[in-house]
Amino acid sequence: MRSEVAAALLLVFCAVAVSVSVSGDENRTGKRDTREVKVAPPDPVDCAWSLWSEWTPCNSCTKIQHRSRSVEVFGQFGGKPCQGQPIGEQQACTIDAVCEQALPPECSSTEFTCESGACIKLRLSCNGDYDCEDGSDEDCEPVRKPCGTKLYDTNEQGRTAGYGINILGMEPRINPFNNDYFNGMCNKVKNTNNNEYNRLPWNVGLLNYETIAEETVSKEIYEDTYTLLRELMTETKLTVSAGLNLKYTPTEKSMAKSNTTVSGGVGLDAEYDRTQMIKEVSEYSTIKSTCICHRHRKDWTKVQWNKSFMRVNGHVQLSTYRMRSRDLQVAGEFLEHVKSLPLEYEKGQYFSFLEDYGTHYTRNGKSGGEYQLVYVLNQDTIKDKNLNIREVDQGVIPFKFLSTTHIVEKSGQELTERKLQNCIKVGISGNFDTNIGIGGDAHIRPGYCKDTVNKNTDEKEGKALVDKVITVVRGGTLETAVAMRTQIMKEGLVDINTYQNWARTVGDAPALLSSEPEPIQTLIPLSMPDANTRRLNMQRATQEYEAEYSVCKCKPCHNGGTLALLDGKCLCLCLPQFEGLACQDAKADNNKNTKTPVESVPQEGNWSCWAAWSGCSGGKRIRTRSCNTQGLSGATCSGDTVAEDYC
Repeated sequence: MRSEVAAALLLVFCAVAVSVSVSGDENRTGKRDTREVKVAPPDPVDCAWSLWSEWTPCNSCTKIQHRSRSVEVFGQFGGKPCQGQPIGEQQACTIDAVCEQALPPECSSTEFTCESGACIKLRLSCNGDYDCEDGSDEDCEPVRKPCGTKLYDTNEQGRTAGYGINILGMEPRINPFNNDYFNGMCNKVKNTNNNEYNRLPWNVGLLNYETIAEETVSKEIYEDTYTLLRELMTETKLTVSAGLNLKYTPTEKSMAKSNTTVSGGVGLDAEYDRTQMIKEVSEYSTIKSTCICHRHRKDWTKVQWNKSFMRVNGHVQLSTYRMRSRDLQVAGEFLEHVKSLPLEYEKGQYFSFLEDYGTHYTRNGKSGGEYQLVYVLNQDTIKDKNLNIREVDQGVIPFKFLSTTHIVEKSGQELTERKLQNCIKVGISGNFDTNIGIGGDAHIRPGYCKDTVNKNTDEKEGKALVDKVITVVRGGTLETAVAMRTQIMKEGLVDINTYQNWARTVGDAPALLSSEPEPIQTLIPLSMPDANTRRLNMQRATQEYEAEYSVCKCKPCHNGGTLALLDGKCLCLCLPQFEGLACQDAKADNNKNTKTPVESVPQEGNWSCWAAWSGCSGGKRIRTRSCNTQGLSGATCSGDTVAEDYC
């Protein structure tokens, strides 16, 4: 009888909740509650492009001509995004002019001439190393091997050292360095992970093996996506000087003849990388979530549901490296691509180069593997079960299938914060056994953990506290990374054995964990003809590349929302008390969880893109921009409308 009464009361509650959400926002006095007034969403904005430029003259050597365009407005508010479409375009052409190419400089008497025309020191021929890249210097019996009869492997950390970084967060497609070049040296370093010696490429000035493992759990619950998305996007982007603008998908045609690419980590598909994590989290920022009121065991009614988030980050750092400060050996393909760029700047061609090699290269870096987990918590379920949100703070995460009825053990003792933390942590430590590779201290989960996993969340046990686990795994082999991610998605956690299997393979496919960038144009040799012109063009291309994918081409958000640009689509990151595609709607409980009343939130406009620089006058030039307040009342922009520079 009691269960029937409870079910009836719950049904009434759900009906009332649905009725309130549908019928409007009138309170008991008959007056409209302004805190729940919904504003009509803005009209969708479709991607808009500029006209194409004129075709460049037909190149007499490549028989190809180019043209380019710009994005004028990015897609927003549910409109068509600017995804998968290039800035530059090329087509075949015909020309009667004869191809005239400068002959490579003649090598001196103390140099060996490679088949490619490159010059290397004569002493480097017939030494067993492919110093010419094409192997033409080794068409002979090796007589002076640098390492004698010893054979030393160059591991993946050395081979991929220095690979590029894209200022907008995208992984470059080609490594600019020739890390198979040793300059006749036999510099070695001991790999403490396997006690073997590795040979250092010439480009690597220092390679230090030191295994450091660390796992951190966020010390606070993210009550909204605003702070979480800002953190994720800021960590991913090389610089935040121009706002939260990220581009993960290459759109320009590669200059490489083959599809061979180098990546800073395991070649997982988009589902596994940081792009997908940011996209999935961003979906929670613009759509209302729904909870499910239990009416009968298999009959459900939807009402509003609030989400909150928690992060778990872990990484295994295997090595640090530093590139040489001078005499770096770049790949022959890199030099050929630089030479193929026109001296008269053409945006599309230079953008292709930047997406191939990156806007910067890595001068110093740390290599290893990392995983990032974002737990999507059902905040209302936690509150409904009288579980204070602070009790799942500082690393306390019930996992995906953790039923609310299993929060309390059979003895009635509530799982403490520490117990829950012990359940979800991988439990890695820095105590590694170098004789067997990545070992780590085994993290034994207490017996109560097995009782907290309920895989039948649609049955009587109730709705899980964790709705979803969004996962990123970088580094390691594909097989072990997939196994790790699959276990997390299935059970909401990963055990020490699965973690160890993945960590042992990180050395075979390391990811770049952190880096100190250096502009890519500094790799253009000053000895190359027209080197200064090419360097200036590359610097200009980098500046225009970031400006091309800028939030200045987005419409402003309402109610203090922050603009972000993700792969050709503008997003509004709303303050906790607002929601909607443009943050135009105030949440019903906005005054409960925030100290700022709706009426006092300032409306902020969005700066337009900077106009072109004026001509040089008196050693100075200026440019201007304006404040876009479209659809906002009383909005302003913070900053200057005029910028000045020396010329």
